[in-house]
This record gives sequence, structure tokens and C-alpha cells, in this order.
Amino acid sequence: MFEEFYEMYEPEEQEVVALINRCIGGGYHNKGGFWKMTVVTLGMVFCDTGKISTKEERLEWPVTEEERNSEKGWKRFGNEQICRLKIRRMKEEWAQNLVVRPWCISEVVEAYEECPELQAVLDEYHKPVVLQDKVLGELTLDKDYDVFEGEIQWCGNDVRLSLEVNAESKSSWTRARSAAKKLLADCEAWDKAMRDLAARNLTGLANDWLAQDEENARDPETDPITEEELARRISLLDLTVTSGGSFTAYFDCDEMFTDHAVVIYGSLKKGVKDADIAG
Repeated sequence: MFEEFYEMYEPEEQEVVALINRCIGGGYHNKGGFWKMTVVTLGMVFCDTGKISTKEERLEWPVTEEERNSEKGWKRFGNEQICRLKIRRMKEEWAQNLVVRPWCISEVVEAYEECPELQAVLDEYHKPVVLQDKVLGELTLDKDYDVFEGEIQWCGNDVRLSLEVNAESKSSWTRARSAAKKLLADCEAWDKAMRDLAARNLTGLANDWLAQDEENARDPETDPITEEELARRISLLDLTVTSGGSFTAYFDCDEMFTDHAVVIYGSLKKGVKDADIAG
């Protein structure tokens, strides 16, 4: 039943020893009626040449609905597992619109294998990457998700900061730090713009939620939440900034939307663009 999946890949097999990072699959394939599971690698050794690649690769395989949560699906590979595989590269015509050209796994030759070269890659991966920035403070890289994390003072309050970067590109680190510092330097104006947009977009929704809250004695008809009140009650918890200058701000909503958060999207170039709630 997986013929349509394997037809997307070249017929030639390559044997590799792979260091698994984590499983990020799977997505449902409507036409074929199966799930596509995906793991990403920290490194691979190509057995025919001995070449070591530390570029992140994606390895895919198909499973049925019943297999998805079994040893054949999510549980097939463990984090940091080193294994010997036979893989096939996706055909170019199927990979034209993909950021990464994946491989499919055609056979697991050895589920666990010793490999000093990949063990060295793993040891290096485990070394912490910490930046000390005079404005942003200490930033620690989460290598699994390509994010620097830290804490800043935003309008006098502690706020978690996340910088989305390309872990392999230090220039992206610099751009993300620069964007965050520009936001922080003018935080009073940005904070007001975010609150004003949230108030314009979400006050009506806040009153709809209030009307459905049977435990709250407040009547939205006679005592509605105003835009000024909503803007005052929300408080910034997390700020995520990309190397391209876009940002996402997560605000505590003071239970106006129960346990949801108010989320503001924007960029340095275009300002605040949208406000919504998220669970």
C-alpha cells in the first residue's frame, strides 16, 4: 500500500550510519491513505565513501494509522540513537518546493551501532552555547529548536526572550540579537502599540466570553470590558524575535479568555500586524 510513497524516491540505495536527533513526524498523505513519519539527524556517515555529514537530514518512512503510535512509527527511533540504515534520496521533481530534500528509509540494517565519528558529533552537540550580551543578558542556545533563550526587562517587568536563528549561521544570531535590541530600546512605544491593537481586535470577543462565563457575576451588557480595560489587564510574558525582524508577543490575558493567551504578531518594518488568542 506504500507504492506511491516509495515512487517519490530514487531507486539507488546508499548505506549510512546515522545519528538520530529526534522524530518530528508524521503527516497524513491523503492520496495514499498513510502517515509519513520523519526523523531528523545530527550526522551521517556514508559507508561507501566514509564521508561524514553534520548537515541536518530528514529521513522518512510510511506507516498505517494503526502503526503510527507503535514501534513502527513514533517509537521506531530514539533520540541520539546511532543506527545503520539503507536510504534513498527523494527524486528532484518531488523536492522542488521543499526546503530540505529528504531521504526514505528502505531498511534498518542495525538498530544500534557503535560509531566513534558520530559519537564525537554528539559530544560536540551536547556542549552548551551561551552568549553574553550587554543589553539582552545571557542567552542559551536550544540546539533542537534553533532558539536562543533568555530573560529581559521589558517596561520594568521580567519577560522571557526567544531568538529564532539558524544554529549553523552566526550571522543569523547577530541579526536576531540586533532586532531584539531595537524592540527593547523602544519598548514603551512597542508595548503601547501591542496593547492598543489587542484592545481594538479583541475587546468584542472578550465580552462574548464574559457573557458565556456563568461563574462571573459581571454583566457584559451593563458593565462591559472596555478597550482601555483590556489594554491595561494584559501583561507580556514571552517575546519571540526572528533574525528577519519579525516578532510574536504572548500576553497573559488575566482570565478574560480563561487560560488562553493574547498573541500579537508584527515586525520591525511593518509594525504590529495582528492580534489573536491562542491556547
